[in-house]
Amino acid sequence: MRVSLTLPTIGLLALMAAGCGPNRLSQPMPGPTPEAMTPQSAESTLNVGGKAGGPLVPGNYPPTAPPRQTATAPAAREFTVYFEFGKSRLTSEARSIIEEAAAAAKQAPTTHITVTGHTDTVGTEHYNQRLSERRAAAVRKELTTRGVPADEISASGVGKSQLAVPTAQGVNEPRNRRVVIMEGGPGT
Repeated sequence: MRVSLTLPTIGLLALMAAGCGPNRLSQPMPGPTPEAMTPQSAESTLNVGGKAGGPLVPGNYPPTAPPRQTATAPAAREFTVYFEFGKSRLTSEARSIIEEAAAAAKQAPTTHITVTGHTDTVGTEHYNQRLSERRAAAVRKELTTRGVPADEISASGVGKSQLAVPTAQGVNEPRNRRVVIMEGGPGT
């Protein structure tokens, strides 16, 4: 049994003029061009669902590709360690947070951990840059002490350039005196 659809001359020409076809940008539509159409060839038979000219029967459809599997990046985990004013020494609370970050890194290994030191706005650019670097180094050292491989950790300081809480120059804001530990996620 053959199922087909007959298009009158005007309908076929309208579809062709509108650019309808399998890929109108890169390939011309198969079949005769509008200029080559005659009244006899204008009524075309199109097979719906099967191969052109072939019967439409169950199972006569092109095979479908299986769903594409994509790798998903692990969710980023972030831990924030806070510091006392002007210090890079780890408090007991800071060590507890670093212990939690190390445990998470060992439980679901990541390819890289980024440790970024920050400061408040009290002091010069140079002083705050050095302080942020010392804070990041202290956290990196504590992570390695807790079993995280050193080659998986990069540590840097950004001084007072990325404030958690925007303040004016010279403001002693405790939430800006921090180190952020970022494990996994996009780009790491």
